[in-house]
Amino acid sequence: MIKKASAIYDAVWSDFNEETIDTAKWILLDTLGALIAGMQQQDTLELAKQFSGTGSYQLLGTTLHADKYSTGLVHGTACVATEMDEGNQYSKGHPAAHVIPVILTMLQRSKNVSGQELISIIIKGYEYCSRFGRATTLSPEAHAHGTWGVMGAAATALMIDGADKATFQEGVNLSASFSLPTLWTSALEGKLIRNIYAGHAIEMGMKSVIFARTNHLAPKNNVSTVFSTILGSGFNWIDLERGKNAPWDIELNYFKPYAFCRYVHSPIDAVKSIFDKQQLGPDQIERINVYTYARASSLSHQDYENILSSKFSIPFAIAVQLYHQKANQSVFIEQLHKDKEIKEFAKKVFVQYSDELEKDYPLQMPARVEIIDSYGNIYSERVDIAKGGPGKKLSESELIEKFKTLTSTVYSSNQQDKIIDFITHLETETNIEKIFVLLELN
Repeated sequence: MIKKASAIYDAVWSDFNEETIDTAKWILLDTLGALIAGMQQQDTLELAKQFSGTGSYQLLGTTLHADKYSTGLVHGTACVATEMDEGNQYSKGHPAAHVIPVILTMLQRSKNVSGQELISIIIKGYEYCSRFGRATTLSPEAHAHGTWGVMGAAATALMIDGADKATFQEGVNLSASFSLPTLWTSALEGKLIRNIYAGHAIEMGMKSVIFARTNHLAPKNNVSTVFSTILGSGFNWIDLERGKNAPWDIELNYFKPYAFCRYVHSPIDAVKSIFDKQQLGPDQIERINVYTYARASSLSHQDYENILSSKFSIPFAIAVQLYHQKANQSVFIEQLHKDKEIKEFAKKVFVQYSDELEKDYPLQMPARVEIIDSYGNIYSERVDIAKGGPGKKLSESELIEKFKTLTSTVYSSNQQDKIIDFITHLETETNIEKIFVLLELN
């Protein structure tokens, strides 16, 4: 079954080039920042408190502790809560959010794991997770969180546990049974079950180790049936095969500069480009048309209900960008969310599906924006790959600043610097236990 991806399982340190290794370290730092920020959200913190006291695993970013599986669930939930976690347009989802929380939970109790071993697990776990996403054609109504990602979580957990190939294959195969019937509308309506999808994937991915080792196995056609019949319309096994000279999928990721669903990023960049050139003010604009591919065109709602739904609203993103020139986590406060000017301007933004742009997705995630001013002038801009994506990666300084911003309410500047230094020099570390000491609250 997973034999087609056995080259990933067999990969050793010498198979990774400098870019692959560096990207893995930045993904660890970036995803950790998203997780810590997500833990500070009231809803996630309340969830963490429900499990507090059940075990000795750190609920990172808090003083709370819980059992291993509850910790994994909360970490996975927190990781996606702020919409700042990285993603991969080739897998059409968020591999790191289904891999890094497993690592940051399970390795709390692993002894003598070196930095190189940790980086190897990140690269291979990400590759498995991303390729499961590549292979899957989900139902259009489904949200990617908690679907094929549970297999990526299981693959990562099984590698950490030292599973041999046979156990690894059985564990990944059975984990597909725990993929959820997710709904894309949960994000559009701002329903927080959307975050639990990812948390569930982490919990069940880790538990798949136990099921595999106790012979609680699934039918051989489990993956094909789940993703070709129940949750989707196809699973292409060929996509699990990594070409001999192909880049690792981790190198093809995108980092988010904006705290919105990735489908919103190209419209933001297009609007910023027009405004930088034309120096228009919001009061000079009559209408904005956004043309984009099908998935992104669903983010058209002008009446956003809460913070999560506004993270999936192109009209809100454009309105808040024009009035405040920013699209980071700081715009998601009640004052701006309820701002009447922003709400009124959002009603001028109309998102429409484009056949022309659909054909380029997912290799590109394009949007074309037209701004019509009060004199009838039309200004147009097309963005195929938003900032942070392949060919437009965030710089190291931008990634460090992002991490510091996301964790500023939790860690001192000195503590942040120590965490950053440890991760950016991770391959030289002989034991990664120190990272969990650095992550403790002073």
